[in-house]
Amino acid sequence: MVLQTSSAGEPSMYEPHPSPAGSGLQLLVADDNRDAAESLALLMEVDGHTVHIANDGRQALEMAQRLQPDVCILDIGMPGMDGNTVARCLRDALPERRMMIVAVTGRSQPEDRARSLAAGFDLYFTKPIPLGALMGSLAQWRDDGAAPSPSTPPQG
Repeated sequence: MVLQTSSAGEPSMYEPHPSPAGSGLQLLVADDNRDAAESLALLMEVDGHTVHIANDGRQALEMAQRLQPDVCILDIGMPGMDGNTVARCLRDALPERRMMIVAVTGRSQPEDRARSLAAGFDLYFTKPIPLGALMGSLAQWRDDGAAPSPSTPPQG
């Protein structure tokens, strides 16, 4: 069981539910904060996913083009090439690839969310990431083949 903090700052519990063998997704987690990237990767691995980590936008773009993961979880505020640019480049470079792209950021203004969704993100979460909502979105995408509608993203 993992203790996490809700967006209201209240502690809540998240119980990992590992995916059945062979049904995990291939993920790319990109964040310039190495501790944040590694922590999220560990939680994703516990949930049954294979995870690759990038620590800047250029590395994330190169790895995503080479690995073509099922899901990219990108920090928006990476130096050099930000997450919005990476998402836009991925959508342009791999238009036929079925890939869910998830934004994670400390920015919560409506214009930040709109800019990211316009760049090609499927979902937008503010930090700290609500793990239950992220895990539910990944499971829905894996099982149904579609991300939740970006017009009504999970709160976070």
